[in-house]
Amino acid sequence: MPQMRIHFTDADLARTRLKPEIDLLWEVVGSAQVLQHRGGGLPLKRWRRRVRERACAAGAVRLAVHTVTTVAPHAAYFPDFLTPTEEVRDIGEGADAVVSASPRRMREEVGLLRRPRAPAARWLDELARGKTAAVRHLHEALRVYFEAVLEPDLPVIGDGLRIACAGGIQRYLRDGPEGLLRWLGPATSWRPPVLAVDYPVDRDLRLDGRGLVLVPSYFGVFHPVALADPRLRPVLVFPIEARARLLAGCHGEGDHVSALLGPTRATILRSAVTGGTTTRLAQQAGVAPATVSHHTGVLRDAGLITTDRHENLATHLITSLGLAVLTSGDDQHASGGSSRSS
Repeated sequence: MPQMRIHFTDADLARTRLKPEIDLLWEVVGSAQVLQHRGGGLPLKRWRRRVRERACAAGAVRLAVHTVTTVAPHAAYFPDFLTPTEEVRDIGEGADAVVSASPRRMREEVGLLRRPRAPAARWLDELARGKTAAVRHLHEALRVYFEAVLEPDLPVIGDGLRIACAGGIQRYLRDGPEGLLRWLGPATSWRPPVLAVDYPVDRDLRLDGRGLVLVPSYFGVFHPVALADPRLRPVLVFPIEARARLLAGCHGEGDHVSALLGPTRATILRSAVTGGTTTRLAQQAGVAPATVSHHTGVLRDAGLITTDRHENLATHLITSLGLAVLTSGDDQHASGGSSRSS
């Protein structure tokens, strides 16, 4: 199988990091591609059915799905400008970042897309020419798509990413960046100083001291994905394991962690995978900070989390035992990756 070879220097290793939070635009693109094939197992099959129901019920949703899948086809290439490298807080900022791509970049990247049938081809031509109506249409489509297709499932998506990243975080804490690169899975192979990744085409990516951001994707299914333009900030988006989706999707219905700890403590424990202050955990659990303090005390006494206190700030992080509790049901829940080329 062809491979992408990512070349590291010592400086690149020092700048390599894992991003365990949801990357909104990568999930928009990944989910759009999942709608165009049948892979991903039961959780994604159920998700596709919900999307079809929402699209049938609302013409605006149907149009948004058509628009996003047109510009992000399940193919060897989709435009890099759809997944800007800057951090965004919400879909409004994300859509703004997408359509702020330079006219030249938009023209060149849309020009590399395969040509769909009219009228989609006409809209892509207008987008490539930077026509105001076409750009506004893409901005609105991204917003409607996210709010109708992804936002209702954000809690499950976030849980899936936290469950999937738990092992990587522990590997990084124990073995550093090289341990993290070895953890990425069977589609990758770390032989210093090169990370080899199964890929649709042979290519080499030289980081040149910029480091690498590893982005887990709930909707990634087949293999890791990188930006096509090697001049952009290097990222590697990798699929999470199917069992992480299964575990995230079963919460509230046969969820062994909630049954053991109660739903609030289970939510707090999952949130502590990436570390969080009392205030942040309270927001994610939907309870008062004082309630979180009580629950974190119980979890800490049980050895499932640790708490680091600095002045008036308490940060909570899951322990190895806590990770074992989260993943202890993998065997009973588990069952049986679009690409970028340059």
